[in-house]
Amino acid sequence: MFTIGVLARKAQCSVPTVRFYEAQGLMPPAERRESGHRVYDRPDLARLVLIRRLRDLDVPLERIKALLKLDAGGKPCAETLRFFQEQRDAIRLRIEALRDLDLTLSMHMANCQSGCLPAAGPCDIFGVLSA
Repeated sequence: MFTIGVLARKAQCSVPTVRFYEAQGLMPPAERRESGHRVYDRPDLARLVLIRRLRDLDVPLERIKALLKLDAGGKPCAETLRFFQEQRDAIRLRIEALRDLDLTLSMHMANCQSGCLPAAGPCDIFGVLSA
């Protein structure tokens, strides 16, 4: 059995994160000692590590809830695969958007640098970005 602090350390997260996941229904309600302190066991640790790894993959909390329901239902392969394919597709779209953003910022920075000579007026990058 683990205290909440030990559980958090083992899962590499904070105690407030464990409480938050419990409040959001991602973690089952913890057992309590007579003193009222939460205690957890190995399956709780495994679930928390899974949640943390899914968050590292940028999976939103609502989708994690859906995946945990699949896990509780015996992990149907086709549904689980579809879940991760959808997440990968979302990540790829974000990567594409970030590449576009990188290109846009690089162009504005290059324009700003070429205009930022001692005799030049104020940099117009703010004006360009706010238009």
